[in-house]
Amino acid sequence: MIDPITALATATAVFNGIKKAVELGREAEDVFGQLGKWASAVADLQEWMGQESKKPPLFKKLAFGRSETAEAFDQFAAKKKLEEMEKEIYHMFLYGDLNHLGLDGYRELIQMRRDIKARRERLIRDQIQRRKDLVEDIGTGLLIVLILAAGALGVWVMVQVAMDHG
Repeated sequence: MIDPITALATATAVFNGIKKAVELGREAEDVFGQLGKWASAVADLQEWMGQESKKPPLFKKLAFGRSETAEAFDQFAAKKKLEEMEKEIYHMFLYGDLNHLGLDGYRELIQMRRDIKARRERLIRDQIQRRKDLVEDIGTGLLIVLILAAGALGVWVMVQVAMDHG
């Protein structure tokens, strides 16, 4: 995962490129391409901001190189910077050079983003469930094999005993 300083710098640089492209009257495709790059940098930053809720791997050594206060300031600054950028994009759609798309265009963009996020979250949940199901199926299969092996061993022992006494 990318570090937060680089992610914020990337998001800021790409965002400044978006503003410049809009000011120069670049084609909508160019601006949207830049918006896509910006969104990727923002996703890296948001992943970093939400990572403390994730559980670390069981055997990974935990190392905290910075103080809680420094990390909180970094997260706060990143959050505020992202909010400013979102507001500027909103204004580009309403009053700026993207106003030909208007509020409906902005709402459509936001809805598409929500839909994509929901779809990705659903895919992740489904993948986790499939992994759990696979582990359960393997466990059930091993249990069946052990029961059959124990039964076969029992039959073999009984046959051996019967042959010895017979």
